[in-house]
Amino acid sequence: MNGAPQGQTQPQTQPRGGDFVVYRNPLVSVTMAGTFFLKLVAFLCVPFMTIYLSKNVDAPAYVIGIIVGLNQIGSLSAGFFSGVLADRVGKRRVLLVGLFGSSAVFLLYYLVSGLLQGSPALPVLFGVLNTCYGVMSAFFWPITQVLMADSLPKERRPVVFRHRYMLTNLAIGVGPPVGAFLGIASARAAFVISGSCFLVFAVSFWWLTRGTSFGRSDEPATRRSFLGAIKVLGADRMFRGLTLSMILFTLAYCQIESNLSVIVSRGFTDGVRFFSVLLTVNAVSVIVLQPVASFIAKRVGERRALLLGDALFTLVCLLFFFVGFGKAALVTLIVLISMAEVLVVPTASVVVDELAPDTMRATYFGAATLRNLGFGTGPAVGGLVLALFPSTVLFVFMGLCGVAAWTVVHFTLKEKSGADTGPSPEPV
Repeated sequence: MNGAPQGQTQPQTQPRGGDFVVYRNPLVSVTMAGTFFLKLVAFLCVPFMTIYLSKNVDAPAYVIGIIVGLNQIGSLSAGFFSGVLADRVGKRRVLLVGLFGSSAVFLLYYLVSGLLQGSPALPVLFGVLNTCYGVMSAFFWPITQVLMADSLPKERRPVVFRHRYMLTNLAIGVGPPVGAFLGIASARAAFVISGSCFLVFAVSFWWLTRGTSFGRSDEPATRRSFLGAIKVLGADRMFRGLTLSMILFTLAYCQIESNLSVIVSRGFTDGVRFFSVLLTVNAVSVIVLQPVASFIAKRVGERRALLLGDALFTLVCLLFFFVGFGKAALVTLIVLISMAEVLVVPTASVVVDELAPDTMRATYFGAATLRNLGFGTGPAVGGLVLALFPSTVLFVFMGLCGVAAWTVVHFTLKEKSGADTGPSPEPV
C-alpha cells in the first residue's frame, strides 16, 4: 500500500526465497507452532465448556451461557489495554504474562472442578476463571502477531499473517474432534493437557526472547499513556474505518456458526448432522482456498482484497435469498463465504501492521481485537432477525452488513501506509 496513487493499488512483488523462508527465523517458527498447538489444546475443552457445566452445575441454560460468554467479555475488555501496556512496559512481559496466566487458568479449572464439584461456588469460580482466560488471551494472541512483525522485514509479514490464520482454523477444526475421539473433550483431563501445553510454550518463549530486541522496553520518550494512545487511535481515520468494517463483517459472518444452525436443524430431518458437515466444509475451504486468496491479495493489494472479499460475501448472501435451502446450495454458500473470509480476515491483520507506527504496533493490534464485538453481539442480533422475520431474511441482513463493510472500506481506507502518530507522547 506504499506509494500508490489514491484509488489505485500497488501490487506486491513476491520476495525472493519463497513464502517459507520466513520460518528460518526461530521466533517465527516457534510462534507459528505455538499458534497451532495452543489453539488446538485450548479447543480440546473450550468448545465443550457448556456441556461440562450443564453436567456438573445445577443452573438454567441461560446462566451457563452467561458463564461461557464471559470469555469474550474478558477478551474484549482487555484487548486495547494489553496492547498499550505492551508498548509501555515491554511486549515480552505482556506476552509471558498471557502465556503463564493462561496455563494457570487451565490448571485452576482442573483444581476447582475437582475440589468444588457440586458446590454452589463452582459456577461462580468458573465464571471468574473464564473471564481471566479471556483477559489472558488478549494479553497473548495479539502480541504474537507483533512478535512476528517485529522479527521480519515488512515485505515478509503478509505471508505469516495468512499462514497464521490458516493454522488457527486448522487447529480449531482438529481440536474438538481429537478431544472427542480421545474421550477427554468435556472431562477434567482436558484442562490439565491445555494448561501443561501453555506452560511448555511459555517457558519456550521466555527462553527464546531473552536478550532480544523484543525483550527490551521502548525508550521512555516513545511511550504513551492510555489517554495518549486513545487520541492517536481516534485520530487515525483509516484504522477506525478498518475496525468498523471488520465489526460489520464479523457481525454477519458469525451467523454461519450460530443462527444458521437453527435454520438447518429446522429445514432438514438430519439437520444437526448436516450442520456439522457445513462447519467441516467451512474449515476445509479456509485451508484449501488460502493459497488462492494469497495470490489474489499479492496481485491486487490489500485494499482491493478487502473490497473484493466484502463484495463476494454480500453477493453470495443476497443471491442465496432467492435460491432456497437445498443442501447443494448451502454447501456452495459456505465455500464462497469461506473464500470471502480468507480474503478479508488475514488481510485486515496486514493492514493493521501497515497502519501502525513502529512504537505503537502492540497498541494497534490490541485495539484491533474490537472486531470481536461482532462475534459477541452477532448471535443475539441474528436471533432477533429470525424471531421477527422469515428465516431467509437472515441472509438479507448478512448481505446488508456486507454492503456496509464494503462502503466503510471504500470511503475510509486509502492506498497509503502508516498512521498519523498524533501529538507528542506524554511524559511517563
